[in-house]
Amino acid sequence: MKIDKSATTPLYSQVEVTLEEKILSGQWDEGFQIPTETELAKTLEVSNITIKRAIMNLVDKGMLVRQRGRGTFVTGQRLEKNIHKSEFIKMDEQVSSAHDLLSSGSHGLYPSIAKKLKKPVETEFVYLERIGYEDGEKVSLEYTYIPQEIWPKNEPIINKDAFIYDVLKKTCKVTLKRSKNYFSGAVANEKEVKLLGVRPNTPLFVWERITFADSGECVEYSKFVMKQDKEKYYMELELT
Repeated sequence: MKIDKSATTPLYSQVEVTLEEKILSGQWDEGFQIPTETELAKTLEVSNITIKRAIMNLVDKGMLVRQRGRGTFVTGQRLEKNIHKSEFIKMDEQVSSAHDLLSSGSHGLYPSIAKKLKKPVETEFVYLERIGYEDGEKVSLEYTYIPQEIWPKNEPIINKDAFIYDVLKKTCKVTLKRSKNYFSGAVANEKEVKLLGVRPNTPLFVWERITFADSGECVEYSKFVMKQDKEKYYMELELT
């Protein structure tokens, strides 16, 4: 392992790449306990602070895990998850999901959401903000907005564990036609640090979805802010 101190690339980035190569090449296999920060600092001739920053970046990527009192270990490969199937499953399937409800309500005004849906700024929405869980672990923050005009009068607010497409179909009596999806990245802000239990500036995966009825009307906007330390997301398309 060799670090070029004359290069313009920050030392911690060089260390991160060096350690990542050892993991990806299989030299450090799943479950392997990597050398201590002090040992790595001595080997690479850099400071402990540089080593710590590189290791924490790899922890954020899900490639390493730190165990208090034991050390730092190589994790298994992140599970691949078809993001299309995570929400776009058949409507007649029974959906098992777990959420914590952060807030919900009706007749909310959200001009920025109205703009995304190409509706007047005075459009009112039924809204829902939740924390999503998988296997008992927090994995996402979920924000959903449904135009008030399609929500049945006197209908209660959405159940915290509801599948949104199921709600649109069965509660709002909407026939869904298509969705438009946007994917981006972000780093954890103060709210996400607190609610998802991640470190500040941890990379997060952001998925925004706009759903259309068969009439062409926009009937839903959702935003999912997702941890990516245990899973990597993909979308598979049939080209036939």
